[in-house]
Amino acid sequence: MSNLFSLEGQVAVITGATSGIGLGYAQGLASANIKQLIITYRSDKTLNEAIDAIKEINSKVQIDGIKVDFLEEDEDLLVNKIFEESYKKSITGIINILINNAGITERYQFENFPQDKFDQVIKLDLNIPVKLTKKFGSQFLKTQTKGKIIFTASLLSFQGGINSSPYAIAKGGLKQFTQAISNEWSSRGIRINSIAPGYIKTKLTKSMSQDAKDLVDKRIPIGRWGEPKDFWGPIVFLCSDASNYVTGETLVVDGGWLGR
Repeated sequence: MSNLFSLEGQVAVITGATSGIGLGYAQGLASANIKQLIITYRSDKTLNEAIDAIKEINSKVQIDGIKVDFLEEDEDLLVNKIFEESYKKSITGIINILINNAGITERYQFENFPQDKFDQVIKLDLNIPVKLTKKFGSQFLKTQTKGKIIFTASLLSFQGGINSSPYAIAKGGLKQFTQAISNEWSSRGIRINSIAPGYIKTKLTKSMSQDAKDLVDKRIPIGRWGEPKDFWGPIVFLCSDASNYVTGETLVVDGGWLGR
């Protein structure tokens, strides 16, 4: 059974892996003995902190960074940069896993939503993951790599939310994209799935008011907010042979929130 969940010898690229859920993903893959992690980062400080946190789990995993600014850089140039540098840094010459995790959110009523902020959310949360998937997936097909592609979706892939219209559009789009591309690529050896986190203790949720936090606390059946460590198991499952017959799915990790 342990072989089913092993990632030994594999190389993964993760966007937004220096904190929060992305760091949880990286630690989970390290716990499954992945050979190399290639992660995007914005500052040397956050990269070094992430490396230390991952090395606590597995000191043998090789970790390499690609410095990018998702908001400031042109999205096509950024996608090409991540793709090209990933293959240059890969110690096996191939990439086995792509995890599209980097994301942002902004909160305004739709009629007052600044267009530049609206566009930034769509760019980072939808456009870049789609383009990275096309870039890496095309290479998987060309080299006949049985790759795994994972997206970070959201509860707003299923719900409309409030004051978060571009985020709901982007995350709803990722859920549909997961199904659409799975229909095209699964028979050719590529598995595509998403993880939809519930309310998780990260930098993105620190801005919630205390009233909202109290409401969330009472509504989660498990009785607590999620933590990045809660994603170790789900990400290893979806990236390993344990999920060989799972594709086009969005796995909800929310402590039971959607069941209420």
